[in-house]
Amino acid sequence: MIRIAIIEDNEAYRKSLQSLFSKENDVEVVYADMYCENLLLTIDIIEPDVVIMDINLPGMNGIEGVQKLREKQPNLNIFMLTVFEDMERIFDSIKAGAVGYLLKKDPPENIIEAVRKVYNGESVMNGKIARQVLDFFNKQLKKTVSSYVHEFDLSKRENEVLHLLMDGLSYKQIASTCNVTLDTISSHIRNIYSKLNIHSRSELAAKFRM
Repeated sequence: MIRIAIIEDNEAYRKSLQSLFSKENDVEVVYADMYCENLLLTIDIIEPDVVIMDINLPGMNGIEGVQKLREKQPNLNIFMLTVFEDMERIFDSIKAGAVGYLLKKDPPENIIEAVRKVYNGESVMNGKIARQVLDFFNKQLKKTVSSYVHEFDLSKRENEVLHLLMDGLSYKQIASTCNVTLDTISSHIRNIYSKLNIHSRSELAAKFRM
């Protein structure tokens, strides 16, 4: 039986979650409240397996609550269930120790499945949020690549080829995209490897964490 604690200040929504989980044979809601502070005081007694946490709460907010709970129980599985879709709250939640981020508009079956997944050691994330996170890291990666362009004096064409490599294109696809021969692309890639002091695509991946 998966023991769940719910921290949600909207009473109607909190009760709807309790009703949702009451229909599952492998899940039991052992605690439901609107204050993180109360759960912090009783967490060692209740010992939930999974905590579902809202962000905008009275008193201590959900992000701070995650951090405080993880300080008390480092292996506690907590995922956010909220209306907020901005990157700042998403990353603050993850940094605080949340293992997932769902939206209240997600289908009920997704929320139920999220409980089982985090209980079994997986992370969960709303699809739209996951795309935002990936896009963010991809932009950060491209910024890192751009810094290398200047540092290692890559030409404009070498810079273009490097970004296409980062996007996962094959040599043949890169040649087609750049409208040049495969031999020309191979020459550019040898120059890139030489300037970056690497010898293979795997080393390139390691350098930029592809």
